[in-house]
Amino acid sequence: MAVVPALTWAITREARSSSMPATRFITERARPARASVSVPSSAAWPKPGSRQMLDALRVEHPEWRPLLVLIEAALHEAESPDWARFVPVAGHQAPDGRPLLDGAVISVAPKLVGRWVRHLLELAAAAGTEVEPLANAVAAGRLDPSSLFEAAVSQDVDRFHDIARVERDYRGVLRGLASLIAMPMLQTCWRAWAERVSPSWSHDYCPVCGGWPALAEIRGLDGARHLRCGCCGSDWRTEWLRCPFCGESDHEKLGSLVSPDRLERHAIEVCDGCRGYVKTFTTLSAIRPGDVLLEDLATLALDMAALERDYRRPAARGCAVVVLSLRP
Repeated sequence: MAVVPALTWAITREARSSSMPATRFITERARPARASVSVPSSAAWPKPGSRQMLDALRVEHPEWRPLLVLIEAALHEAESPDWARFVPVAGHQAPDGRPLLDGAVISVAPKLVGRWVRHLLELAAAAGTEVEPLANAVAAGRLDPSSLFEAAVSQDVDRFHDIARVERDYRGVLRGLASLIAMPMLQTCWRAWAERVSPSWSHDYCPVCGGWPALAEIRGLDGARHLRCGCCGSDWRTEWLRCPFCGESDHEKLGSLVSPDRLERHAIEVCDGCRGYVKTFTTLSAIRPGDVLLEDLATLALDMAALERDYRRPAARGCAVVVLSLRP
């Protein structure tokens, strides 16, 4: 559920042909990090905060404004202290291969969940997104906001498909909203649990929520490779020469796509084994958790370049099974 794909697709489909940068394939295969790496260009996106990134995206891509309204609301909600009261107790350590949220019981106030889900649906409707069937179902009591919230936090793709079929959400809007519905709870959990994630975590999915990485960072002067989750913003170190989706480490099956106008900072690491890809950013310091989603969206043209060459992001893992317990 990275970068709310269904909403991004619906809102940006008409603008892709004009915004796609030229790309070329690098025949030289991926290789381990060297002692020095490129420093980010001074033309990189401003880093003081999400506000600057949102403003820059609105100017560069006015056709994205409906989506940016929803993302801004989710980022703002994720900073609310209300969610911190409901962070569950993590009952196991991440190194056993289970994300910290797997099996967690979140005892949350239904009023908080209902307020947030309804607010997001109202914003989506005002922005022109086709959410009327979902909003009507919630208003009529056929669709419980708490059920949506539980499925979103668990990244339960099958449950969302079932709901979408019943409510005739043929455009996949609900699936697109899922990551935003879950974002306040997931980012709050990451802030609370960051110190619990072991440096020895060796899995390629998120140690907190179990999601696939939205992007990779080549960070600092030593070029350490980190994976970043677009749902909760978490950060974990990984190996060079390794596909983050299938674990492929054969250098003959790994390569890079680059865009000439982004060569200093961005690349697309690809795997010919599973046909997966991950966008890679060269950066001196970690991208702020709340900005991972925005950085992902800002480089949508790179996703389109990868898709043109038949590389794909895998579907949501849905391996963190969360149980919602409602309380006053």
